[in-house]
Amino acid sequence: MPKEIFEHIAILSAYIAQQIAEEQGIGNFCKTPCDIAVISHNKRYAKKELFGKMLIQLAEYGYFERRGEVFVLADKWRRVLPAKATSRAYLREHGANQLYLFHEYLAKYFLEIIRNETEKVDLAKLVYFIDTIDGSRSLHSLRSEAISQLEFNGTPKKILDISFGMGYSAIQLASVFQDSEVYSLQLNTALKEPYEYTIKSYEKSNLECSIMYPSEMLNNIIKDKVDLIFGFNPLGFSMPNLERVLNIASQVSKDGTKLLLYVPYTDEPRNTLISEWLGLCIDGINEYANFDTIRAALTKYNFELTKKSLNSRYIISYHSKTE
Repeated sequence: MPKEIFEHIAILSAYIAQQIAEEQGIGNFCKTPCDIAVISHNKRYAKKELFGKMLIQLAEYGYFERRGEVFVLADKWRRVLPAKATSRAYLREHGANQLYLFHEYLAKYFLEIIRNETEKVDLAKLVYFIDTIDGSRSLHSLRSEAISQLEFNGTPKKILDISFGMGYSAIQLASVFQDSEVYSLQLNTALKEPYEYTIKSYEKSNLECSIMYPSEMLNNIIKDKVDLIFGFNPLGFSMPNLERVLNIASQVSKDGTKLLLYVPYTDEPRNTLISEWLGLCIDGINEYANFDTIRAALTKYNFELTKKSLNSRYIISYHSKTE
């Protein structure tokens, strides 16, 4: 992503921070409203330690500078503060406006967290953030690693991506398998709009998506079957969602269909994919199913284990044994 996009996001984040400061009556902590990005307020915020960890990480990335209790926009981003409309227009032009919209969403829910009004926020509210500031390893690299494990002889004719995220897995599959028909089904109702926006913005001619379940697209591939099913969630599925994924997978499978299920069965991804503060905010982050539980669920839906990842953290590949 171009540096300019991050700069425009930072500019708009300053406006968000200014609004928060005015609404909460804490603008006296900075010289001017434009100086403030986020404030850790010892008296007001019950979870200042958690919030502070977030601010420290963002400061390490160069988003903010730390000046005592106050975190301000870095000087390189405060040289000129153009009109809000200018920055929003720039982000729309470059297909990144949704990042700013999410910053608004993130600011709202983090205020609730640090005031102790809610203990956690839903993963869906943090997906943009995870995908742009995701710690030591990028999700794009993990998707590439997962796809590289497929070991297909030839090219799969039809691929189904079962999505709970932004649609990047489907986009990556469509790019890698350009001669394949790629279908993506969104099961996360909270992300329908950003998912559809992301898919459409990449304009992949071999990719069809659906935000409806059930849907005409799904009915068609249940009838025609697919060669590959891609289930990628390195932060883990809850057991109800895992059952849902496997139920759909069993319906679209024929004998020999390959299911790539990239989910953790240890808690290590929490330490390697996302920062500590973010892990503390996500509902379900500790709901890891152990290896035997996942294997039993796959057996229930007629999938047979053929491979496990070398790093001993992820299930990689199963073959359907449906008749």
